[in-house]
Amino acid sequence: MYHDSPNKKKLEHLITQEEYQRYFLELLNETKNEVPVIQAYFTELCHQLEQLIQEISPEHFWTTFPKILGIDAKLLLLTELVKFDDFSSEDIIRITENDYKYYFKELCGYHLGMETKPSMVFSVL
Repeated sequence: MYHDSPNKKKLEHLITQEEYQRYFLELLNETKNEVPVIQAYFTELCHQLEQLIQEISPEHFWTTFPKILGIDAKLLLLTELVKFDDFSSEDIIRITENDYKYYFKELCGYHLGMETKPSMVFSVL
């Protein structure tokens, strides 16, 4: 499950949706646990994720999976942004909503103007 290093908490592999969500919640609680706006946003993202998981089927996979990747990108970006005291909760949510579609692209070393490989990870909705 979780692996604690001196400065970072890592999730070695995901077993369940609950562990996935708990991992992000613990990261948020380390920084912005008393901020209701961030907690409400996190709860809404988790609710959207649960709904999307229920929609997965061979017929809906190609429209649902990019949305799931989008939620994952939002959660990753959210947990990175809450570490900065310079941003208000509203700024964090605004930046997350504006930038999540490019998160995996930048994570993989692409600049925003660069063309990517045809991978599902770059088809975030």
